[in-house]
Amino acid sequence: MAVQRTPSDLNEAPLRPGQRLPALALPAVPDGRPVSLRDPARGAPVLVVLRYDDEEGAAELEWLARAAGRLEPWAGRPLAIVASSLEEATELVGRVGGVPFPVLADVDGSALRRLNVPADRSALVIADRWGLVYHSVAAEGVAQLPEEDELVEWVRYLATQCPECGVPDEPGHGEWEA
Repeated sequence: MAVQRTPSDLNEAPLRPGQRLPALALPAVPDGRPVSLRDPARGAPVLVVLRYDDEEGAAELEWLARAAGRLEPWAGRPLAIVASSLEEATELVGRVGGVPFPVLADVDGSALRRLNVPADRSALVIADRWGLVYHSVAAEGVAQLPEEDELVEWVRYLATQCPECGVPDEPGHGEWEA
């Protein structure tokens, strides 16, 4: 049985498995304190790129907030990136309320460009704690994002990787067969 291909393999979407997250630090809601996308000491980033311009962004933020508690035991580090000003990102967080992770403002659009996410799309990118991408999905809305269980499964998989033990830990699709 071959490994299934992800949507990011089938079209031009966010970063592909095997690529590395850009070395970016973006201002976080509410105080503008910079937060780095790659921070090995804090765990595996689970990035959701939101659209600010409609209610879909709030729904996607709520989706990640519901999953956040289940990611923490596996060293998952949820982050949301909003292509907006810090004030607009703060307003979005206020509409959702109770967001237990950093929401970052992509003020100049550099994060979207470097993550290869078009301005009219949303995206999910799951990487290991060193920023190596394992899974990515482009989405037009929350309905196209994976189920919470799948998100937790990816983070749990990354938490159990052990290069010292000989466990295959390089991302890629179609490389291993069962």
